[in-house]
Amino acid sequence: IIMNYKILENFIDKSLCSDLIKDADTFSGNDHIQVLNNRLLLPSSSLSFLNLLDKSQSWRKIHNKLNSQNFLDTLLKLLNLEKQNFLVTNYFFDYEPSKIHRKYKELNSKNISTIGSVNLVFYILYKFYRFIKRKFKYSLSSKSYVELLYDYSKSPNGYKREIHRDSDSRTIVFLIYLNDLNENGSGGDLKLHKYIKNEKKIPAQPSENECSLIDTISPKKGKLVIFLNSHDSLHSVSEMKNHKGYRHFLYGSFTLLGKKNNFLSKSFNKLKTNFNIFE
Repeated sequence: IIMNYKILENFIDKSLCSDLIKDADTFSGNDHIQVLNNRLLLPSSSLSFLNLLDKSQSWRKIHNKLNSQNFLDTLLKLLNLEKQNFLVTNYFFDYEPSKIHRKYKELNSKNISTIGSVNLVFYILYKFYRFIKRKFKYSLSSKSYVELLYDYSKSPNGYKREIHRDSDSRTIVFLIYLNDLNENGSGGDLKLHKYIKNEKKIPAQPSENECSLIDTISPKKGKLVIFLNSHDSLHSVSEMKNHKGYRHFLYGSFTLLGKKNNFLSKSFNKLKTNFNIFE
């Protein structure tokens, strides 16, 4: 058994890809969060992203295309998962957050050491309220609600990812590449793997000698890659070297807000989804 995935070339126009990069640089150039291996990301529910949607017609166009039940249904059909009863909603994303929610989002984007005592108490209490609200609203529902949580990312030379599956609450995962990498560089490819040991359950982060390579996908402007986040959806990114500029891409998934991901029943261990960056 190998992971369930599909590749669509030219999912979005090359001109739109260029416009997305240009507008992101113009309206949110310094607002990215730095994460693993110097990857810079802009969460789709952040205030900076809302500002980008407000200023850029190109970003509104792609966001409205992706953040929809229609897009999810298209992905489910491509992966032969039409019978899955996922319903798209927005909990973290809000076009017009209230004054109190906006304050919370502003604090969430800051280093905790820079937040005063009164604001810190407010932040902790509101964060706990948000957590309880999400758990009660979506865990107790008879329906499987998912939200499109994604980011605009830029990865530089030195960026790489070890073999892993994605975190527990993510279901249908996608990548959209916004640029080609230069021919003189190496790495930056998405590599798909198969677990080869005869075990009943598969580790979430197996070692390279426990896997065999099944496919190598090179970034190409407008390319869409989708896959089901199941126990066997093992993938990695080869280390980027000698590239000029960044590897620009959108990464996201339709993410369960309260229910358990049943596609991970044969996974050996858990990887909690970091909802915090989308608060």
